Amino acid sequence: GATPSGRRRTGSWRIHRGLSSLGSAAPLVTDEVVAAALAHDPTLAQAEATVVAAEGDHRAAMGLRSDPTVEARLGFGLAQHELSLTQGVSLSGEGLAAARAASAWLRAARAERDRWRLEVAAEARRLLIRGIAAEAEVSRTDEVFGLTTQLRSAAERLLEAGEGAELDVHLARLEEAAAAADRVTARREALAVREQLAATTGLPAGSELPLDPMSAAPTTAEPGPRTDRDASTARADGAASALRRERAGAVPPVDFGVWAQVQNVATTPGPGGVVVEPWSWSQNAAWSVGPSVALTLPLWNGNQEGIARAEAELAVAASERAAVEARIVAELAGGADRRDAVVAVAGTMPPTPEARAALAGVAAAVAAGELGAAEAALLRARILDAWGRSAGARAAAALITVDLALAESWPTLLPAGS
Repeated sequence: GATPSGRRRTGSWRIHRGLSSLGSAAPLVTDEVVAAALAHDPTLAQAEATVVAAEGDHRAAMGLRSDPTVEARLGFGLAQHELSLTQGVSLSGEGLAAARAASAWLRAARAERDRWRLEVAAEARRLLIRGIAAEAEVSRTDEVFGLTTQLRSAAERLLEAGEGAELDVHLARLEEAAAAADRVTARREALAVREQLAATTGLPAGSELPLDPMSAAPTTAEPGPRTDRDASTARADGAASALRRERAGAVPPVDFGVWAQVQNVATTPGPGGVVVEPWSWSQNAAWSVGPSVALTLPLWNGNQEGIARAEAELAVAASERAAVEARIVAELAGGADRRDAVVAVAGTMPPTPEARAALAGVAAAVAAGELGAAEAALLRARILDAWGRSAGARAAAALITVDLALAESWPTLLPAGS
């Protein structure tokens, strides 16, 4: 079997292979990434389970809150037997309040699940965008490293030919070392994002990513409902209904029932007089039937503990609703600024092809004698700097689009058809 270190080296090689290129492998589709993240998120699974539990609580709250009680008394050796059926019924409105609380909590559970689906989808898109941006930075630092290596080699050749300065060689070597450090940093960051994306989605870490981060941003859509607001409101409504239930519970339920009693009067003569035979039923058996009502007097308890706990939960729910509302207002207030930032770069071309074409043009001009070494170095530096800035701007615009979509609850955050 392979050693643990061997397995780590194999995994690193696979990820490094993905950083370079997968050749004919098709890039990941954004909907595929989002769908995989939704399927692998444990918190979303917990939210689904909470909805199922809330549905069960809601069904249970729609009927009577207690089951009927059957009591039988059999008189072994005696001539009397009794049977009673009792059903507790709250006349204080406790059952109605409990049903309203269960309904509110079901709405809250469903709204929280729907909001979390958007949160998971948004985070998956952010990871994909960061992965694309990290790979673009890897490509750029590779170009910078290759350029500095060429410049260092040229400076060393000139020095050997007696036409260069030793200072130029030292500077070229320092620039190459700095480019190598940037290259390692970029690869490390790209590896980290890839590993996080693979852990979040379950997709292979070596999967090829799209080239343009804007491809991972959702398409513009009409704002949807803020289900986190709906959830907080429903939680507060449920807490208010729960408080009414606890206050109504200060009055115990009334037990309504019916009882039946039968007494056998069959007798036979025996020594010393008449003998009753309990198990010899005759037509002379006497039946007694009637209703029963029982009420617990609320003298000592009054459900003070339940009422106090419900009051505290209502205060917490009200505070959470206010906090959610403030956050929503703040997020929606930045919508216009986010749109302006997206529009500023959304129409520009992806920078990588343009930068590579520009670098190739500089190389061709140098080969044709149209550019000197100094001019070529300056142009390359400008191209590489513009490449980095443009790639960063498109990634930032894509991330801002995701933030705007989450703030306005665009349905396009989710995979098509979900």
